[in-house]
Amino acid sequence: MEQKINSNSIKELFAQSGDVLVRPIKLNQTGITFSIFCVDGLINSDLVDQAILQALYSDPYLIKCTTQRQFMDYLLGAGAYHVFTKEEAEYSKLIKYVLSGMVAFLFDEEEKAIVYDIRMFEKRSISEPSEEAVIKGSKDSFVEVMRINTALIRRRVRSEHLVVESLSVGKLSKTDLSLIYISDIANMDTVNKIRDLITDIDIDNLSTPAFIEEFLVENKKSLFPQIMFSQRPDRIAANLTDGRIALAVDGFPFVYLLPCQLPMLMQSPEDYANHFYVGSALRMLRYIAMVITLFLPAFYIAATTYQNQMLPVQLALSTQAAKQNVPFSSSSEVLGLLLAFEILIEAGLRLPKTIGTAMSILGGIVVGQAAVSANILSPLVVVIVSLAGIAGFIVPNQDLSSGIRVVRFILAVVAATGGFFGLAIGLIILLTHLCSLDNYGVAYLSPFVDIDESNHKDTLFRFPISYFTKRPQKIVPKNRIKQTNEEGKEV
Repeated sequence: MEQKINSNSIKELFAQSGDVLVRPIKLNQTGITFSIFCVDGLINSDLVDQAILQALYSDPYLIKCTTQRQFMDYLLGAGAYHVFTKEEAEYSKLIKYVLSGMVAFLFDEEEKAIVYDIRMFEKRSISEPSEEAVIKGSKDSFVEVMRINTALIRRRVRSEHLVVESLSVGKLSKTDLSLIYISDIANMDTVNKIRDLITDIDIDNLSTPAFIEEFLVENKKSLFPQIMFSQRPDRIAANLTDGRIALAVDGFPFVYLLPCQLPMLMQSPEDYANHFYVGSALRMLRYIAMVITLFLPAFYIAATTYQNQMLPVQLALSTQAAKQNVPFSSSSEVLGLLLAFEILIEAGLRLPKTIGTAMSILGGIVVGQAAVSANILSPLVVVIVSLAGIAGFIVPNQDLSSGIRVVRFILAVVAATGGFFGLAIGLIILLTHLCSLDNYGVAYLSPFVDIDESNHKDTLFRFPISYFTKRPQKIVPKNRIKQTNEEGKEV
């Protein structure tokens, strides 16, 4: 049986916590006594004092209230001093509300409380996205406060069908989450499945993004990201109207999107801000860069180690001439330089920003040039690895970029072991793995593997907006029409 709401028991529970306030207050005009229960630092104390407590002491109508029940009814009705006010009788919910920043008035005789949502958090101001550069478009980004993030989405999707469900995860942290979708567009089976997965999470603390991501992805062993995140409210809003589901987590300065497919991770909002020819060219450049960063080091190893005859004569001669005084094999050079490249990236991330930039320049230019001059590395290997590394940075999604870097190293090892035969086997395994991935009933390579031709107009190329007439069938089984003409017919 759940414990009853009582100020003495709550005061005893938080006796050793100096930031938790449980203080009795007596109204002189009525003689009624109640207790205020809140956490210092999480509430807007000025608003509590001016909008609620001062209003209570100066309210002439309170004299008619002779019992706590009458006083509560007055506060919930005509005497409401704050718009977000509710009555609470459950002890566990009351503790959660107050520890998340609300203020409660405790009424021991009624064993109930009135809760005011007067939260106040120290937060960053809304600024430009740090990971998703904006050239032509909205320059606001999500922050760590979930309610501000949901407001940014609501501002862009002003539909009465936009649903923001409140959930909670973490036995100790009790982290707030919002499941966001458009009820008349989204697939409710997918919404229910995601909701069930979230409510089944049994963990003490939701401290890092991986703690929620690993519970939501269906193939946990894959290196490729199966859940997309974005700092841009306009991107989240656009995907919501396409039938996808968003998840905002309190404390995370981004919002998740599900279901997630590989083409989504290769797209950028800038594709739609530019002319469709420009957007298509940039998108094709990303796919070419992904192929380069994945296969160029492995191709070089296989060609120079096992099949020299595949190279043009002049290139083969120049390659052999550059390697004449280098004591290491091509595979050792490439694998070693790829490992050094990852070490430089990790060191640049861990060091302070100014020092990390200087270190990256020192390691990339000075050390690389010294290694070539000392005949430790051949110049062509430095060019190959540098080109592959730079091409990897073009990938818009950081999780996908990290997965590609690991796969690139694996393919290089396979090519060093079996040449082009090993590289072909690695490519077959990679494609088979990607084709086997399924994300909430939608293929990971969708729409490349879909029959619906309308979905292919926003993949490798970005067609004009007038061609986007339907939502993806696998994601939105109903209400697929996005555009209609003046007669109300499908475009």
